[in-house]
Amino acid sequence: MGKLLISVNMCVYRPHPVYFREAVQSVLNQTFEDFELIIVEDPSEVDGREIISDLLSDSRIRYIHNDQRTGLIAQRNQALKESRCDWVAILDADDVARPERLQKQWEFLHVNPSIRVLGSWIEIIDQNGQLVGLRRYPECHDAIMRTMRRYNAIAQPAAVIHRPSVDRIGGYSGQIYVEDYELWCRMLRNGARFANIPQALTRYRIHSSGGSKTTHLRHVLRETIRIKKEYFGTEMDLGDRLRIFLEFCLLFLPPRWVYRLFAVVTFTRSKRPDRYERRRIH
Repeated sequence: MGKLLISVNMCVYRPHPVYFREAVQSVLNQTFEDFELIIVEDPSEVDGREIISDLLSDSRIRYIHNDQRTGLIAQRNQALKESRCDWVAILDADDVARPERLQKQWEFLHVNPSIRVLGSWIEIIDQNGQLVGLRRYPECHDAIMRTMRRYNAIAQPAAVIHRPSVDRIGGYSGQIYVEDYELWCRMLRNGARFANIPQALTRYRIHSSGGSKTTHLRHVLRETIRIKKEYFGTEMDLGDRLRIFLEFCLLFLPPRWVYRLFAVVTFTRSKRPDRYERRRIH
């Protein structure tokens, strides 16, 4: 391992005995070698250190176990503060990074030095690791900026962010489950440039049995509407406002129906994501 170039941040609370290990192992298996993995765990009835005890001898892991519950926003900011690199990759503790993820994102950032937030497409997997679909996102900055008025165009578990740019605007804030969307919008307002690699570099896990990603939809919808109005209220066109109206209507439907509708609209079923071509984003 040479000079550290990327800090990988992973926040943990009540880690799953299988998913957490898979997430950590996927980082350690990266083809890119110049990284550190910072794990910040809040205490619960399950200690993540026991799940990956045989991996903790890896010098690339820095494990921080808090004495008391701090909450996800505080964990994310704590991980950023502990990061020694200017570039920080995010991965949630139940998702999986493809082996080439960091390598391809680092290569992209090298040829696109103006980018401050870089995401990618994501594969959607179920609780058994089976492929459910593919989530595509717009690639270039202008398309991402337009899309942000309607939905979050950067998948946080696939994102690499420029830590000094995040630090300058105060780090994460806002509400849990939409903290990434709020941060992206704030960074856009402060001039940061965004891009997505058109290839799935992260496998994003959904939980049909009531995991946090599917059981807080009303909260997510309310906060998403609030963020849109705060950051884009004067710039919305008719389509943007219609989207907000439809999201407001979804608040009155059962969460399971909302999730199924969301899946139908956003997930494209695909066995293989499109091939990646490195390109410059202007």
